[in-house]
Amino acid sequence: MAKKDIPSINYFKDKTRIADLLNVYLYGGNKIISPQDVSELNPILTKSWWNDKELKTNVNITDVLFEVKIPVGKENDVKNADNDIQKIPIIISIQNQSDISYVMPVRVINADANGYYLQWKDIERKHKREKQTWADHGEFLSKFKESDRLKPILTIVIYFGKDNWNGAKSLKEITDLKVCPLHIQNQIQNYSINLIEVRSFSDVEKFTTDLREVFGFLQNDGNKQQLEKYVQEHRETLINLEEDAYDLICVMSDMKKLQELKSELRQEGGCNMCKGLEEIIEDETRQRETLVNILYEHLYNDERMGDMKHAFTDKDYRRQLMKEYGLQVEPYSFFK
Repeated sequence: MAKKDIPSINYFKDKTRIADLLNVYLYGGNKIISPQDVSELNPILTKSWWNDKELKTNVNITDVLFEVKIPVGKENDVKNADNDIQKIPIIISIQNQSDISYVMPVRVINADANGYYLQWKDIERKHKREKQTWADHGEFLSKFKESDRLKPILTIVIYFGKDNWNGAKSLKEITDLKVCPLHIQNQIQNYSINLIEVRSFSDVEKFTTDLREVFGFLQNDGNKQQLEKYVQEHRETLINLEEDAYDLICVMSDMKKLQELKSELRQEGGCNMCKGLEEIIEDETRQRETLVNILYEHLYNDERMGDMKHAFTDKDYRRQLMKEYGLQVEPYSFFK
């Protein structure tokens, strides 16, 4: 799984893609957030404390972390003195998953709580530098003024796996509540995750960046005919795909052959995904033709002339005979 982390992290460091992702996921494709509204943050969240004269440290690493300015209320409702739409900052955390995590709600809670904790500590340090005076004992104890506010944190889990997500989408799904009285259950807080399943995401065509090609390609990579059709329909963009998008498609679809061909397919501005697929298809076709010729040699040597004649005209029967002789073309992972 680690080998898939770096391409996915590199891909989502792009502010234009993040703006595009949020515009589709949060605003139905309306262009509300621009790349200028997106600022990258340090994804390493470190919390330290002293315990028995020993410094303890907890490190939580999210894949990518951004501060994003979003409109207050409806996009046309609230404007500032310059008649511009008023915006507030929120924290967007992206967690990429190539495999299902059955404790994802707990992981998200932990990361979000750590993020809020660090915001609180930043505010505390700011007050200390400014020698803040406290209105009451509660402010003094918490080092947090009644008027202080934390930035909201929104974590989005992006799942690239080929199987449908069957893990929990909320905390209560993995909490044993069978014998817990209903009135107690209702008091226990739930925590739901924001999950995007790449291979079943329905708003792919609303993307305006190469997120459209990445999501669309992966939604079709399990079927040869569907993939070939998709590539032909999106040929204009796939012939010059940005390198980090190419890398992400390769690792998330397990296309080792495409990765091997990368140096040959690299051109100014990106990589030619179409040419790579054409070479793979041609290579598979050549392998199949070679194996068919070997099959006919076996049938001739074994004096199975009737089977040979039948195989000439019946593809299914020919496949059956090839399997019998152990003459199978090893398909690439997306040709199933």
